[in-house]
Amino acid sequence: MQACIWQMTTSKEIVSDSAAFFGVIDRYQSAVMDELHAVLDNRPAPPYTLMRYHLGWEDESGSAIEARGGKMLRPALCLLTSEAFGGVWEKALPAAAALELLHNFTLIHDDVEDTSEQRHGRKTLWSVWGEAQAINTGDGMFALAYATLLRLSERGYDSDRVLRAVQMLDSATLHLCEGQHADILGAGGRRISCTEYLDIIEGKSAELIATSCGMGALLGGASDEEVSALYEYGRQTGLAFQIRDDVLGIWGDVAETGKPASDDLRTGKQSYPVVFALEGAASEKRDALLELLAKDTRDEKEIETARDLLEALGAREESERKALEYADAAIASLDKLALRAKWRNDFGQIATFAAQRRA
Repeated sequence: MQACIWQMTTSKEIVSDSAAFFGVIDRYQSAVMDELHAVLDNRPAPPYTLMRYHLGWEDESGSAIEARGGKMLRPALCLLTSEAFGGVWEKALPAAAALELLHNFTLIHDDVEDTSEQRHGRKTLWSVWGEAQAINTGDGMFALAYATLLRLSERGYDSDRVLRAVQMLDSATLHLCEGQHADILGAGGRRISCTEYLDIIEGKSAELIATSCGMGALLGGASDEEVSALYEYGRQTGLAFQIRDDVLGIWGDVAETGKPASDDLRTGKQSYPVVFALEGAASEKRDALLELLAKDTRDEKEIETARDLLEALGAREESERKALEYADAAIASLDKLALRAKWRNDFGQIATFAAQRRA
């Protein structure tokens, strides 16, 4: 691969440009959607109708709609990485679609476990059809992700590379479950440290983004060292993405996020701002915050008080700083690679946007 190696860039040197970010995503989105439709449209019965509802393709009655969906960051990263290493990205579409299906399997189960009633401004699957059917639908989507990944063999990849891709998805799934297990334990009332929290989100949130990058590099023909470097880029970007998500879960605009304002405080979630504030707060403010978070329910005034306490304790500022720190680490992980300026800029835009996005 011809190369132009840049000196290290940081998020401060990259203007977070949503248009540039979505330009990268949009480059692949239509093809990913076509691949997803290819594996779902020929399955007219439940639970596939419920899967299409969750993905925003159908309403509750099964009529076709175009609802707001996810960003498709993971499939885009897979295809971008494959292309950056000289691969024909269209060949890797089954992997990109499989990653999106696996991600959505986790979201369906997350909504059940967190009792979340809305996602992207719509009722969550369990709130319409009940927990049992949501779990069943999620399980089906999990199996469909692996069936979709095996379509790589139809695109000309040899069996060894397909097997490695499956092994990567297996490893990611196990790390996701480990992270979710630890997260649920934390939701049971035990207060966790910042170190523990970062370990949780590394498995629960960053792992699949890391795997998307590593798998794309693998399918693009990268060496083992290059696959590892892109996996590390994805891991750091995933940590930035999740911490920014935690900021938006408390201070985000519902019109942009599609979730009720301060939803994480309403549910008592131990997100990074909360964990940081409780770990470093003076006893008086810590006790006041703990008292609010210990309640089974919180009214709007109490939520506002908790939000003000967090801001006064520097939790918002620290969380925003931490997200940018991970974005910088993601960008720095690319320095050992001989990447053209075009690809480095795309990866830099994604990492920076992950740390500064508004939705």
